Amino acid sequence: MAIRVVVFDLDDTLIVEEEVARSSLRATAALLPELDPRALEEAVLRQARALWRASPHNPLCRALGIASWEALWSDFSDCHASLDGVRSWAPVYREEAWSAALAGLGVDDPSLTSAMSDAYIEHQRSGHPLIDGAASAVQRTAAGARLALLTNGPTDIQRLKFRQTGLDEWFDSVVISGAVGMGKPDPAVFRLVLDELGVGPDQAVMVGDNWERDVRGALNVGMAAVWISDGRPVPTPGPAVTVIRSVADLPEVLLTSS
Repeated sequence: MAIRVVVFDLDDTLIVEEEVARSSLRATAALLPELDPRALEEAVLRQARALWRASPHNPLCRALGIASWEALWSDFSDCHASLDGVRSWAPVYREEAWSAALAGLGVDDPSLTSAMSDAYIEHQRSGHPLIDGAASAVQRTAAGARLALLTNGPTDIQRLKFRQTGLDEWFDSVVISGAVGMGKPDPAVFRLVLDELGVGPDQAVMVGDNWERDVRGALNVGMAAVWISDGRPVPTPGPAVTVIRSVADLPEVLLTSS
């Protein structure tokens, strides 16, 4: 059966995400020039991960695919009620992560802790660049299929990042794990997208860079998948998975398979 719906992941599929988070951390070192930006980056990430993993909220956030660096700038507004506890804890988490990171680098200045946290948020909110070829891939794909976005993360920042791409007008459905309380690879969230667009799994394909969440999640509900390898080896080759190096290669693949 012909593909009627193409479901895209967002982070590191359509936009540059992890490297932007890292560069935003490095940029905060401008507030204290004697700090090594990369040392600060690693210190904040290390402390954030430790706090995140030790938190009682960690199992839920893992299920929703919410990363520790996302909680350093999300306010968790408009999220599912299951994240109410995370929303209340997030300001404390941010303060503790930055304070511990700076203390480990020999800096004990509460005002600087707050200033760096605010600077990181400002840098993150300034925008995430599109991956080369993403805009063209989306527009060309939309000419032959309906589009959906299925992304893990907090509602507020995922909506912001997607809106800043300027690509939202091409999409008929947007599902964010933080908004619906379930995330990839949970089969239920894939079915939610399919139900919203009124198609069966054999009429849809998932496009993403994460093998476990995007590819396995799609395969488990009977969808085909396109994995963006970025040069990585294929974990488990199979007939229902097409491998491309970049999202820019997607239109040709879909044309070939149609």
